[in-house]
Amino acid sequence: MSFIMGIASAGVGDSRQIAIIQVIRILILTICVPIGALFLPPVTKFASAGPADIVPVSTLLALAVVCALVGFGFVRLRVPAGFVLGSMAVSTSAKLAGWFEGALPSPLVIFTLIMVGTLIGSRFAGISRAEIVRAAFGGIVATMATVGIVTVVAFTASLIVDMPFAQIWLGLSPGALEGMGALGVALGYDTAFIGAHHVIRLLLLSFVIPAVVLLIRQRESRRRSQA
Repeated sequence: MSFIMGIASAGVGDSRQIAIIQVIRILILTICVPIGALFLPPVTKFASAGPADIVPVSTLLALAVVCALVGFGFVRLRVPAGFVLGSMAVSTSAKLAGWFEGALPSPLVIFTLIMVGTLIGSRFAGISRAEIVRAAFGGIVATMATVGIVTVVAFTASLIVDMPFAQIWLGLSPGALEGMGALGVALGYDTAFIGAHHVIRLLLLSFVIPAVVLLIRQRESRRRSQA
């Protein structure tokens, strides 16, 4: 969502309407994906892959501090989704380096999922009912179009690779990084696979959005000159 809002902040389009459309998109995906997962075969391949031991509290606190510092540094460097990508970089590097082993405590995972849902809902603050109604059509159409494309691609990929359809779908979905990652945790899928795909998507968008803004501005300038 922050990448799409970058277009609006550059003076292209109605930033308020764009924000509402993006929030509707994320809300629809966050609500519908868990419901759709109920109709899929149960996941056993990745649900039991995690270690049984719980990470010590001292390690979690130290890791959280480092993640916050690196995330803040990413934000200062204007890296897209700085706190999310910074935290992922630290935790992934620490895990691969063998600095800690174990899984997160269940209460912490539940609290994180609650906060993600709260964050999505809080984005409707200050938005009137009339504004939501005006933007709802665009949000629903855009979401259905992207969901249709992703569903076809994910289903085709699931016939080729040995991965659950829903896991591939979450990795390719047009939802937010934190939202889709949280759903991956809740549904028992490989979050590394899901997160990696969304990070690549965000990095690609960071290059595509400036180009799109430039093209839109050039088109508008040509229209003004012709008028």
